[in-house]
Amino acid sequence: MAWLPVPDGMTQVLDRMKGRALQEKLGQIDGVRIKTLRKFVDQRGFFIEQLKRGDLDDAGQPMMEEQPFAQMSRSLAYARGGNPPELIKAFHWHRYQWDFWDIISGNARVVLVDARPDSRTAGRIQVVFLGEHSPKVVGIPPGVLHGYQCLDRQDVILNYYVTMPYNPEDPDEGRIAWNDERIGFDWRIENI
Repeated sequence: MAWLPVPDGMTQVLDRMKGRALQEKLGQIDGVRIKTLRKFVDQRGFFIEQLKRGDLDDAGQPMMEEQPFAQMSRSLAYARGGNPPELIKAFHWHRYQWDFWDIISGNARVVLVDARPDSRTAGRIQVVFLGEHSPKVVGIPPGVLHGYQCLDRQDVILNYYVTMPYNPEDPDEGRIAWNDERIGFDWRIENI
């Protein structure tokens, strides 16, 4: 698979991040949407509405724009353990596509990096915990780098909806290394 080249504007944002302390870079990213899921339980089991037209995020904003169905996929990440756990799937980004992630099994730390040169939160890192212990859907806008890390020894199953179907002739996906020194994210798990 051919990855998109990193645009100059994105490179400039990443270069400005280099050398800044991680604590200075952490915070909310404009456009990222988070919806805490509600579980409806009875004696037979449970039901969760993951994502539907008209949903609002936790801040009361529309979770997603009205659009025809594009694609829904599932990914499995094998848990490995360690500190940091060996399995880190990061970072990738899209030019046009939104991703909506829901981790349905296991638990993960999702790391988002705003690499959009025209964003007021360019260079900011947002961390969201998703999974069985934190049932949420996160909406990731185009231009925001994203990846995740398994947090325990249980495999992670990620269910995700994208706003554009995958096109192998013209893939809308770029990659940045999980340990890119300009981002400077510390993937270690802190024991307090």
